[in-house]
Amino acid sequence: MPQRTVVDQLLCVFVVSRASRARPLVRRPITASSANGWSGSMGCPNGGRKGSSVRARSRLPGDGGRGGRGWMIILSAHFMIMLDASIATVALPEIQHELGFSPSGVQAVVTAYNTAFGGALILGGRIGDVFGRRRFFVLGMAAFALASLLCGLSVNAAMLVACRVLQGFSAAAIAPTALALLAGSFPEGPARARAMSRFGVATVLGFVGGLVFSGLLVDSLGWQSVFYVTVPLGALVAVLIPRCVAATPGAARSGRLDVLGAVLITAGVALVVVAPTQGSALGWAAPQCVVPFVAGLCLLAVFLFVERRHPDPLVRLGLFRSGMLRAANVVTLASGLLSGSAYLLVTLYLQEVMGRTPVQAGLIVAPIGLVNVVWGMVLGRLIPRIGVAVSLTAATVLSGLLVALVASQMAVAQNLVVFGLALFPMGMTILATTVSSTLAATAGVAPHEQGLAAGVRQTSFQLGIALGVAVLLSLASSRTGALEGQGVAHGPALAAGYRTALYVLSALVIGAGVVTFVQVRNHKKADAARKLTATTT
Repeated sequence: MPQRTVVDQLLCVFVVSRASRARPLVRRPITASSANGWSGSMGCPNGGRKGSSVRARSRLPGDGGRGGRGWMIILSAHFMIMLDASIATVALPEIQHELGFSPSGVQAVVTAYNTAFGGALILGGRIGDVFGRRRFFVLGMAAFALASLLCGLSVNAAMLVACRVLQGFSAAAIAPTALALLAGSFPEGPARARAMSRFGVATVLGFVGGLVFSGLLVDSLGWQSVFYVTVPLGALVAVLIPRCVAATPGAARSGRLDVLGAVLITAGVALVVVAPTQGSALGWAAPQCVVPFVAGLCLLAVFLFVERRHPDPLVRLGLFRSGMLRAANVVTLASGLLSGSAYLLVTLYLQEVMGRTPVQAGLIVAPIGLVNVVWGMVLGRLIPRIGVAVSLTAATVLSGLLVALVASQMAVAQNLVVFGLALFPMGMTILATTVSSTLAATAGVAPHEQGLAAGVRQTSFQLGIALGVAVLLSLASSRTGALEGQGVAHGPALAAGYRTALYVLSALVIGAGVVTFVQVRNHKKADAARKLTATTT
C-alpha cells in the first residue's frame, strides 16, 4: 500500500489541528482499530513503544506492512536465498582448482546445498507453524550467515561440502517461513496480490542477480566472495527481524512434532532431488541415479501411509483435496523449471556460442530483472482484476510459448540486440507464473497451516529447479554430441543443443498449463456443486 505523501501528511496535520483548536497533537501508535481491523501494535524500530515521539510504523504481521519495513526485510531474506541458489555455479572451476576437487566431485558443492534445501523445506515450514515462525526465521537466518562464513573459510573439499549442507538446511528454515509470514500478514485479495508480486520479484532478482554478479565477484575477489556476500545481509536480517516483525504464536497443538513423518519426508524428497543430478553426471540408467530415485519414492509412499494414521501428522493430507492447490503446485513445478533452466541455458548460450565472458553475459541478462521490478508492481494490481485462476493458466502457457520464441533465436550468428529483446517478454511471463502460483498456493489455507502450504510450494519449486537443470543440460549435451558426431561444427552444434533443450522446456511448461486448466476447471465445478448443495439444504 503506498506511503502518504508529504502533502497528504501536512493536510492531515492541518485538519486535526483545526478540529482540536489549541489542543496539542498526540501521536499514537497504529493499533488494531486503526489498521482496518487487522491486529497488532506496530513499530520498526519504535512502533508501539510507550512515549515514543516518532509516528509508529507497521510491524508484520498486522496491517499488511503498511508503512513498515517488515515485508522489506522478509523479501531481502528471500532474495538472499535465491541469490545463493545460483551464485555458486560460476565459481565451481575456481573451487575445483583451489580445494582439490575432482572434475566430477566439484558438483557436490551444488548438490549438497540443493539436496539439504529441497529435502527439508516441508519440515521447515511445519516447524514454523507449530513453534512460531518469527523465532524459527531468526534461527534460520543466523545459521545461514554462519554457514556462509564457514563456506568462505573452507580449507578443503570436505569442509566446504559439509558447510553447504548446513547452508541448505538453514535456507529450508527461511524460505517457507518467509512466504508464510507474508501470506499470514495480508488478507486474500489485492493486498496479498501486491505482497506476492514483490515475493515473485525477489525470486527472479535473486536468480538473475546470482548469474550477473557471480562472474564479477569471482574474477575480482575470488571464489570465497560468492559466499561472503550473503554474510552481512544474513546477520543484519537476523538482528532486525525481532524489531520489525511481530511474533507469531505456535499452532494450538500438542507442541509435539511428528518425528517419523519428518524423517521420512525429508529423506524422501532429498533422495528424489539428488537423483537427477547423479543421472546428469553418470547416466540416467546408472545405479547412482536409479537407486536414490526409487528409494525416495518408496520413502514418500511410506510417509503417506504413516500420515493417514497419525493422530497429529506433520502434513495434513486433506490440504491437497483442493484442486486449486494442486494446480498451484503444478504451475510452481513449471515455474521452478523456468527459473532454474531458462536463464541458465540462455547464459551458457551467450558464453559458449556467442563468445561472451560471464560478466558480459550477466549484463545482457540483467535488464530483465530491472524490467521485472516495474512489471511486478503491475502484476500486483492486474492479477486481482483478471482472477488468479485465469492468470495461473494464461501465464504458464504464455511462458512456454515465449521460451520457444527465445529458442528460435539461438544461432551462431544471432544479433545480440534481437536476442536480448526476445528475452524481455519471456522474463515477464516467468514472473507472472511465479506470482500466480504463489497466490494460488496460499489461497484458502488456514493461518496455522500457511507454513505447511509454503513448504509444499517451495518444495515443488526446488524439484522443478533440480529436474530442469539436470535433465535439460544433459539433453543439450547429448544433442550437441550427436551433431558433432555427424560432422557438424562445434558452434552450430552447441547452439542446436541449447535450442533443443529450450524447445523441450517449452513443451513441458505448456503441458503444465494444460493440466492446470483442467484442474482449475474441475475445482470450479466442485466449488459450484458445493454451493448449490448448501443452498438447497
